[in-house]
Amino acid sequence: MDLQGLLDGKSATAHPAFSDKLSNQAAVGQRVVVDGALTTSRGPGTAFEFALSLVKQLFGEEKMREVAGPMVMYDYQV
Repeated sequence: MDLQGLLDGKSATAHPAFSDKLSNQAAVGQRVVVDGALTTSRGPGTAFEFALSLVKQLFGEEKMREVAGPMVMYDYQV
C-alpha cells in the first residue's frame, strides 16, 4: 500500500501491524496522536482515549473530564 502523501508529513500512530508503513515514525509508539485536525490511535485498546481526545477537541477539556468521570477512567491527560 502506498501511503506517500496521505498524511502529508503529519505525526500519526497506527496499529502495530501497520505502523511500520508510516513515513514519519516519530509518534508511532504513542497511544493517541493529535496533529491539527488529524487524530489517530493504535487500536481497540485505545478506543476510550481516542474518543475522549475527540470530545476534548470538539467540546473542551472540562467536558472531556465530565464524560470520563462516570466511566471511572484514570486521570487521563489527552
